[in-house]
Formats: sequence, structure tokens, C-alpha cells
Amino acid sequence: MANIIRSAKSSSNWDVNELIAYNITVTAVPSQQFFPQEIDVPLTAAGLDPALATADSDVRPDPDVSRNTSLFLRYLHDATTPDFCVQNVRVSSIDDFVCQLLITVGFTMGPYCVSRRRSIPLLICDYNRKVAQISVCLRDTESDMLLLLQMDKTQIGSSNVEARMIPGAIAAYQLNNNKRQERGLHPLDAMTMPCITMIGTRPTFCLVPVTKALSDAVNSCQYPSARTEVWKCEVASDHNGGMEAPKYRGIALQYYVAFKSLAKSHWDKFLR
Repeated sequence: MANIIRSAKSSSNWDVNELIAYNITVTAVPSQQFFPQEIDVPLTAAGLDPALATADSDVRPDPDVSRNTSLFLRYLHDATTPDFCVQNVRVSSIDDFVCQLLITVGFTMGPYCVSRRRSIPLLICDYNRKVAQISVCLRDTESDMLLLLQMDKTQIGSSNVEARMIPGAIAAYQLNNNKRQERGLHPLDAMTMPCITMIGTRPTFCLVPVTKALSDAVNSCQYPSARTEVWKCEVASDHNGGMEAPKYRGIALQYYVAFKSLAKSHWDKFLR
């Protein structure tokens, strides 16, 4: 594949051709292989309100439901209601929902914050003015990128969202190493970036192993000899919609809880 034409592209313009050009594959794996722990754990074991999974998002506030749960359900309602499906409004509503979801599940515990619509530099083909456009990200106090979420503009269906997520992970690797050098630390040869892609409110959890060799290949427009294998894990369910369905929502929240621990185990390695 060394003869494939490569050009400087921002992440929004990546598709499967760029993945082929940089020897990147995406492999779907079952939850038992993806997560080191069981995911079928009650939400209460993670300190979460079980009403997050059981309450109907399409009802008026229930006095028996906590304020935090009501807020989560309100954002979910906005993200999944047809009245909000005007393109820009719907995408913004899903962004809002995901930010609230990360806060609710506990991703922001500690010195972490959630940011929306971040553009970070992507060094590609010896060009430094391209960017990776991240829908939502989790950052620490030093502005290191810890977790990336990439949204798709469609509700359900085929998408290039995975191809647009991967250059975001590469850009995060480049940015995090620059931040390390600014703090007097050595750059790392590899970082596994935890990522989530969203089609509507359906999440897919991903681990993107970014190496210096891959980053250098992208920066120099070369075909890397070593293949990069990205793992993805979809929520196991027969439901075709999103998190508006309580049964699917309960399963998806269990995945988020499990991914929080898995993601932290990876970002702790490059925050040292």
C-alpha cells in the first residue's frame, strides 16, 4: 500500500482510504475480550442511581427522582426527541447529553474536565495547519487529552465516524507528548488512547494504540511497516435505537462504567 496517494487532511476529511494508507485496521471484539472485568454489574455497585436506567426520559420531572438523574434524563430527552432533530440543534443536543453522561457516570472525578468542540493540531504530511476536530473530550489540569468522543451527524446507519476518530487519537498523542516535553518529561513511544464513537446516542468503545512510528508515518506521509490494530466494542443488544429505551440504556451505562476503569488504566500510564 506504499503507492497510495496521501495528502494533508484534517480529521473531518478522513475515511477508510486514510486508514488503508496508514496501515490501520479496526477490529470488533466481544466485551469479554475488550474489558478486563465483568460488565454485568448493577449500577448501584458503582454508586449510581438505578433510576438512570429505568426511568422514562419522555415524562415530566418525577419528584421521586433525584435532581442529578432528572438532569441526565432531560439531556437524554433533548438528544432523542424528533423536535430536536434539526441538524445543528440535534448534534449540539447530543454533545450536551454526552457531557452530562460523562459527569453522571463519574469520568470527571479528580482533576478532569469535559470540553466540547475542541480542535487540536494534527501534524500530517509535513503540514502543521491541519486539525483534529473532537466532538467531546476529557482533559486533565495540564490540558492533556485523556478520552476522546467523536459524534456522527446521522442517528443510525453507516458512518465514517471511526475513520474520523483515529486521527483525533493521533493528534492527541502528538499534543500530549508536546505537553510532556514542556513539563520537562520525555516523550512516550506509545499511548493507547481511549475513545468513544457515537451514532445518535449509541456508543461504541474503542482503544487506539498510537505509536511514535505511526505518528511519524502520518507526519511524513509514509506507509508504516507495522500495522496498527484498533479495538472496538459495541454494546451487545438487539435494540436498534439509542438510549431512549430503558433496557438498552441500562446495558449501555454498564459499559460506560466498565470503560471508565479501563480508560483510566490507560491514561494513567501517560500521565506519569
